[in-house]
Amino acid sequence: MRHCAHDGGPEKTRPRCILCGKCLEVCPLYAATGREELSPKAKFFLAQSMEGKAPELTEKIAVELAGKCLSCGKCEKACPFGLCVPELLSDLKAAHPGIESKLWKTWVEKARVLWPFMATLSRFSPRFGIKRLDEMMGDLRAMGSRPRIEPWLRAAGWGACGKGRKALLFPGCVASHVQRHWTDAARRLLEGLGFEVLPDAGFQCCGCTLGHAGLKDVQREMQLANLNAWRGAGRPELLSFCATCRCGLRSYASRDLGWQPGEAEQWLKGLVPFADFARHVRFETLASAPARVHYHTPCHGAGGGQDLDFLRSALGDRLAARTRKNLCCGFGGSLKLSAPELSSQVAQRCIDFYGPGPGEQILTGCSGCVIQLRAHAPQGVGVGHWLEVIDF
Repeated sequence: MRHCAHDGGPEKTRPRCILCGKCLEVCPLYAATGREELSPKAKFFLAQSMEGKAPELTEKIAVELAGKCLSCGKCEKACPFGLCVPELLSDLKAAHPGIESKLWKTWVEKARVLWPFMATLSRFSPRFGIKRLDEMMGDLRAMGSRPRIEPWLRAAGWGACGKGRKALLFPGCVASHVQRHWTDAARRLLEGLGFEVLPDAGFQCCGCTLGHAGLKDVQREMQLANLNAWRGAGRPELLSFCATCRCGLRSYASRDLGWQPGEAEQWLKGLVPFADFARHVRFETLASAPARVHYHTPCHGAGGGQDLDFLRSALGDRLAARTRKNLCCGFGGSLKLSAPELSSQVAQRCIDFYGPGPGEQILTGCSGCVIQLRAHAPQGVGVGHWLEVIDF
């Protein structure tokens, strides 16, 4: 998908939406609400209708329109012309920045301080009896490192696919600030395979959600900072265990970031689904393993289904791998600020589809999906990154 790059031209250069409705089949927001005015088709129709209108009317519509999208990018794949609503709305948000974009900028830029502080503070907050406030506290509690899934998949045999190779981990915001044990697990996995894992390079946010929020200047600053950090480490293989981060990082190659000859290809070399490395390990299931494990496919960066293939191989009949083309966790980046009730509605539909019972677990390979699903999962259902279940 191109939508992580946000490198589409101005609106007039895009093909016009013919309102065929193909996007309705895959849009999670439409599936969860049944409201066609929230669909990609409706957003393109409104955007096209704004042409030539008075500036004050245009801005009002743009701000309202831009805040009602999950930025999942499924519409782009379904559209005969490849039209992408996240790209359209990124341009609208950049031209008409709202308070949500400014708050999201602060939330991401100050993540090192804000995220662990707010996650800790939320553990001591009472229920307020106000749905929106209670849900916000639930989201913050889900960011905390406890309770976490206890490992139940033991590494029993190692391949040597990493011998003679240097690797640099890109942890992403969640693993850097509130789920550091994911990075530890990824490092152990790679070292067991023979990789020389280099020290933390001090990466910033991948910039994916910043682009979705229309914060293109900030996004570019972080992209350049990450590129320079990689160069400073000697241009090793760059690896990411977060599907959305990987999607965002891969989009760098299509941006004008001052690439030197051959650099973009070198950048992309290691940015493959992290399960490509885990499949070189032989695993044994411990007695503490849950009877049933559900796998959630991220909207971004799922690749060719390698995470699912790895889990199916390691877990066998224990794994429940059901999905739909319009299923999404509902995280949506800055949508959490502009329309949290829609985010929650999509998340609840997702949880209801899996139908996990007490003692069961939901695993995924995306940091944002973990936090979102953990916040909405029923009591007694564990949610985590699949790295969490590995016992080293």
